[in-house]
Amino acid sequence: MAKSLVSIIIVNWNGKKYLKDCLTSLSKSSYKKVEILFVDNASSDDSVSYVKKNFPKIKILQNEKNLGFAEGHKIAYTKVAGETILLLSTDTIIEKNAIEELVNVLYKSESIGAVQPKLLMYPEKELIDSIGSFFLKTGILYHFGREKNHNNPLYNKEMEIFSAKGACILFKKEVLNKTGLFDKDYFAYFEETDLCHRVWLAGYRIIYTPYAVVYHKGGGSSKQMMSSFIYFHSYKNRICTYIKNLSFKYLLIVLFCTLFMYELAFMIYLGRGKFRNALAVQQAILWNIINIKKTLKKRKHIQTKIRVKKDDDFLPQLIRPVHFRYYYNIMFGGLETYRD
Repeated sequence: MAKSLVSIIIVNWNGKKYLKDCLTSLSKSSYKKVEILFVDNASSDDSVSYVKKNFPKIKILQNEKNLGFAEGHKIAYTKVAGETILLLSTDTIIEKNAIEELVNVLYKSESIGAVQPKLLMYPEKELIDSIGSFFLKTGILYHFGREKNHNNPLYNKEMEIFSAKGACILFKKEVLNKTGLFDKDYFAYFEETDLCHRVWLAGYRIIYTPYAVVYHKGGGSSKQMMSSFIYFHSYKNRICTYIKNLSFKYLLIVLFCTLFMYELAFMIYLGRGKFRNALAVQQAILWNIINIKKTLKKRKHIQTKIRVKKDDDFLPQLIRPVHFRYYYNIMFGGLETYRD
């Protein structure tokens, strides 16, 4: 197979401090048939001037206001020339052969729609940031291997995953043309899971490969946002995603469990005096009630125009058993994980 042109989309908001490492690593990639589209969401830190001066070949798209992660990518997607699309966060550093390995896996089979690399933490390079997530009927994602040592053989074999992490995902453009990209109503958070769910519904698979390595510093733009703002968007998007994508049978179970977990999170926030976060939970639920007609319209499109597979044809194989301790740690130790 001739090498495919890879269009790399990078959406930035005040991420200048990450750009040198990220863009320099891309310039050293062994895969040279690429174009880079840099979308700036009205940054105030001279990100654009930095890119213009130091990486003049990069195509820059400037927005007059911060349109968020989802809309920023959609704008760039209309400009891409490649048959293959790489979504990459500013706070990443790719290894030299990472794109080459991702492309090789993506085109091994017509059934593969997307590929995620081994995302490692930085500077704690021995620890896993993400190798993909599995589906749980409780509505929580199981982040397999997170913060574990990446040398464990469990994490060094290719496998199917339910959802890839948005920091770095490679897609076939033909797949995105069928599924659409990100929901414009998702400013940030859970948009990649929503998209990956549609990839599965459209009849394609998502693969994790350990042979492509990318380092993820983590946080990026989110470190500059209030936690309550982050939780609102992640919680509302989770509910919206499940209403749009799940069959009625799965939706009954998952939505009930999700709302139960939300109310539990609400009470924990109250008990800890985190009133803004508690309010964000209820605002997320209210947003979905107010916007239910719009969501159901999207659901109709997905269920009639995109879905070619029944949930039972793929979801059972994307579920992994988890110990009760996993839920305990999320709800009582690390609520920030639950927003993913």
